[in-house]
Amino acid sequence: MIKVDRVDEGLPISVIVPLSKNRRNFFENYVLPLIEANNPVEIIVNDDEGRAPKKRNDGFKKSTQPFLFFCDDDILLPANYLESLYNALQKNPDAGFAYTGYQGIVLHPESHPMHGNFSIPSVDFNISILRRGNYISTMTLVRRELFPGFDENLKRLQDWDVWLTVVKNGSRGVLVPNLSFFAYYLDSGITSNTNNEIDAINAIRIKHNL
Repeated sequence: MIKVDRVDEGLPISVIVPLSKNRRNFFENYVLPLIEANNPVEIIVNDDEGRAPKKRNDGFKKSTQPFLFFCDDDILLPANYLESLYNALQKNPDAGFAYTGYQGIVLHPESHPMHGNFSIPSVDFNISILRRGNYISTMTLVRRELFPGFDENLKRLQDWDVWLTVVKNGSRGVLVPNLSFFAYYLDSGITSNTNNEIDAINAIRIKHNL
């Protein structure tokens, strides 16, 4: 089921969440209140069966706002996070998306590639670096008219594909420095070794002629 909640006033942002049923309690108790505190006009939660890319795309079809923020169900946002990203895009009208670094909290280090907590301090936008590998997370604010959709045929790295596509279509990203969110890895999840990372990277390289 896709649940859509709207308020009359707030930031013109649709927050779209692909919810896993086994994370519902964590999401409702911790993640959702912080999304609400960020004051978006629209919050869309998709808990249908299926992979996250399809759930994000289906949530997008229900959205109405000019800015999109795809938020995983294990993400804790600072209270000013969405406003900071929104302000960055207002100040940079030629930028298609705004992003930050993040902190990873790993509860099962034995099954996670990083084997423990980690920090991803993102860097200023650079197309050459982006073409070599992804450093921009899914939790990024993007202009609706530039969003190409998540490629449901890719096994991993769908966010990298999105940002490469947006850039290929003539836009760029902008970093919001000194800001980050917390990503809680509650289980092995999509960043485990379930899908081969080398195969996933090669699929992106072939698609984008890298």
